[in-house]
Amino acid sequence: MFILKAKKQQKNKSTARAAFATVFIVSMAVLAAFFAFNIDLITNYFGSNPTGISRNPFQWKWNNQNNNNPSDESFEEYIKDTVFIGDSRTVGLYQYRYINPENVYAKNGQNHQGARYEKIVDLGTGKLLTVAEAVGVRKPKRVIVSYGVNGVAFMSQNTFMEQYSYFIDDLRNASPASTIIIQSILPVSNYYQKYVDSRLNNDQIDLYNSLLKQLAKEKGCSFLDTAGLFKDSNNSLASEYDVGDGLHLSRAAYEVFLQYLDQHRIY
Repeated sequence: MFILKAKKQQKNKSTARAAFATVFIVSMAVLAAFFAFNIDLITNYFGSNPTGISRNPFQWKWNNQNNNNPSDESFEEYIKDTVFIGDSRTVGLYQYRYINPENVYAKNGQNHQGARYEKIVDLGTGKLLTVAEAVGVRKPKRVIVSYGVNGVAFMSQNTFMEQYSYFIDDLRNASPASTIIIQSILPVSNYYQKYVDSRLNNDQIDLYNSLLKQLAKEKGCSFLDTAGLFKDSNNSLASEYDVGDGLHLSRAAYEVFLQYLDQHRIY
């Protein structure tokens, strides 16, 4: 009788421990889900990368004093009034969760010629618009145009510059009050220009950047010269800014770009 009672008590204790473990695991899972959900709300899209460093550039600590800020406007406010236009290198701004998607009008593989006709932007209506059409609806304070790397290799110089000029005209006509900023074409790696596509080489990129700088002057636009930020001693994309294919950019590259933009704001 005593043995049966002891076994029953032991069984009850085991059941209680199992029930407690189950409740504890479920509670931890619910707490983790709740915490993750609220972190997503708090960080407002940006989140954290695997190292735990915030991807929100507005939370970074750097010496962001600049002489181009006419007011006490925060960098977050500056970015909210800015639309980034471009190809896959611009897509990375939201893929790496640095800039909200609604501030990025970009498509992988696109160039400035295709951007005049391809409808890629949805402003929340379900209807796709061209970049210029979307700019015309939104009318941002400024746009940063970062095309070129998908045209240098196969467009003639005349076609490249003519189509770029037309695209700038499209933006100007769509939103006359918006400041238009042409960003320089960023370099490719030495490996890329030697073994992947020799037509897309850094000497050629440098030439086209000088032409884009002149175009910006002719069109009354600003020129954001960031190419040199990412070059190594061989005039190529530095390894720390290369995601691995010689063309696309690492997270570190976007952080350098945004820090530079903060310190050299264009109004």
